[in-house]
Amino acid sequence: MTRKIPIVAAALALAGTTGAAEHFVAADGCDQADGSAARPWRTIGRAALVAAPGDVVTIRGGTYREWVKPANAGRPDAPIVYRAAKGERVVVTGADPVKGWKRRADGLWTATVRYDTFGGINPFTDFISGDWFTSGGQDRFRARLVQNGRPLELHPRKFMLDGTASAKRALVNIAGLTSAGRTVAGCDTGWRTENIQPAHSTQWGREVGWIYDGNTIIYKGFDFSSPAARELLIYYSSMVYRAEIEVCDAARPEKPLATVRPPLTGDWKKYTTVTAKLPDSAAGTKEILLRFRDIELAGRPSGLAAILNPGHAVMLPGAISGTIVAAFEQDPNVCVPELVVRPACFYPAVNFRDYITVRGIVFRDAGPNWAPPTSEQTAIVGTNWSRGWVIEDCEVSGTECSGITLGKYGDEWDNAGPSAQNYHNTIMRCVSNGLDRVGHHVVRRCRITDCGQAGICGSLGAVFSTVEGCEISYCHWRKPYSGAEMGGIKIHAAVDFTVANCRIHHCGETAGIWFDWMGQGARVVGNRLWANRRDLFFEVDHGPILVEGNDLLSDNALMACSQNAAFVGNRIRGKYAYWNDTRRTPVFKPHSVTLDSLDKVECGQGAFVFINNILARDPRFAKEAHPSRVEDNWMIPAKNWKVDETTGACTITPPPDATKPEFKLVDAQRLGKPPFVDQAFPEPSHSSPDVSDVK
Repeated sequence: MTRKIPIVAAALALAGTTGAAEHFVAADGCDQADGSAARPWRTIGRAALVAAPGDVVTIRGGTYREWVKPANAGRPDAPIVYRAAKGERVVVTGADPVKGWKRRADGLWTATVRYDTFGGINPFTDFISGDWFTSGGQDRFRARLVQNGRPLELHPRKFMLDGTASAKRALVNIAGLTSAGRTVAGCDTGWRTENIQPAHSTQWGREVGWIYDGNTIIYKGFDFSSPAARELLIYYSSMVYRAEIEVCDAARPEKPLATVRPPLTGDWKKYTTVTAKLPDSAAGTKEILLRFRDIELAGRPSGLAAILNPGHAVMLPGAISGTIVAAFEQDPNVCVPELVVRPACFYPAVNFRDYITVRGIVFRDAGPNWAPPTSEQTAIVGTNWSRGWVIEDCEVSGTECSGITLGKYGDEWDNAGPSAQNYHNTIMRCVSNGLDRVGHHVVRRCRITDCGQAGICGSLGAVFSTVEGCEISYCHWRKPYSGAEMGGIKIHAAVDFTVANCRIHHCGETAGIWFDWMGQGARVVGNRLWANRRDLFFEVDHGPILVEGNDLLSDNALMACSQNAAFVGNRIRGKYAYWNDTRRTPVFKPHSVTLDSLDKVECGQGAFVFINNILARDPRFAKEAHPSRVEDNWMIPAKNWKVDETTGACTITPPPDATKPEFKLVDAQRLGKPPFVDQAFPEPSHSSPDVSDVK
């Protein structure tokens, strides 16, 4: 889908009808009909070819297996509306059923799928890729295989070696070892299995990873003479698959001195320790050998059945078709699985398809690619560099990448490399290619869940947009991979961007709401966030950003390397993480996308304001580059907050000696003029936090 942007005037391919029409689509219709109520079309795509400004496409209940590509744009006074018929459930899916499964002697199931089933798309070799994407040591398919609403874990062909199964599943990274106060970095080895390579830098030194079943590492010169020295600390990280680590004398590796099974950390950059207690017989100076086992393989039969636990499958590509071998939990000929292949369910193939409304439709299961800020951002539903969309009362779910995108177009510079300079170049191209005539979207009352990357993301194309009344959950929750573009809502250039009255929960790395680069004039108001890895992340934003009347209830409330954020009337339970950043990011003229400066000032942390909040912790940063203000907040320790992880319900019990402050009016004047930008804070609508459940 990479292409050059057309000239704006040429891109506005309006149908030019003089009067609005209503078109009808039904699951039992016919695309050779006339699209009337009596003779509806079979596919929404047929209606999308002709729908003109002011037209309404009414879709009757049923399942539609297609990628809808709106061909025409609406107008501000005459949007094109795609809507579910009143009271009827309309499902648009990027999946097709896979039938004809045969059971093998080892209990696994196999089926062959021709590529032309999916219009020439080959799901067996189509892997997620792009700037700031980290695979986690294994190729990740854009496709999904889903049975009874649950995706299976898909493995590529390299899972098979020499006709037999091999456990090519990354287990752990080793960051370092400590014995009796002596620490050795993970990659400071005397010898290691050839495929193990240096990985991230850590506080213990550079680590080694990814480590697979059967791999070994040797470390030299540990003195285990004392009992304390024989408690060997192993610093590690892990993602999905559980490992067993055998600690052996390298001179006699056949019999382990100790065996440990470290718990998963859930993130390749999240480290913890496990202690291997060596016996007294290990006393003396030794080279130690670490041997790694995949716990799930222990005691399993040989062959492919040894690897494929229930819920796993192998994708084996061929010339014109591919073969799937799967371990299903239910008979696939009774509970028929679906293969998710289409890159989108509703996404224009070209830019500037403006003023489209999508209402009351269930969109599920698509296979878009990774959506970094430097490339085209596809999703189950996306606007593709357009203006004035309304996506309302919809359900969006089921993708390894993003659910809704309000983001960038594609061109020949996509994925040129994950660097600040390449993103600066992207910004300049977007400014010259229509940034002033995109955005202004509304996403409201939608339920967005089960998105591997992000629920909603947008690079530049989300300026002046609003997300309101939505529930966003379980985005990057399974965390099969890592990167830098994940969370509930991830926006680059949150210019006058608003998130209001949403419920955001159970979102993994990196935050429930993440404003990255050029957050300016943004508002986060009246939301409840809980059970997230982190609630808010403001990265190299110059602001101003107003955060008011929210419940931030996760263990980690805020991470920031930004300036000019004001927190008013919130209830904030979690921890804070700050640092000063030397990157220089653009500043726009107030309430516009006209660049004032591309690199006006470094994003040193600070110039934050905290007024009239209920706080569990002191939000100040001792080394901030710019002083912050903290005043008239009610401090109630975190141990006095009770949060229901399922519903987000919260009860706060003040200590007996706690004194509630007087929450005085907060307006833009009291917030003060933000430094470094010529723009005032938005006028707050909240002056005090909710105290109804403070008991």
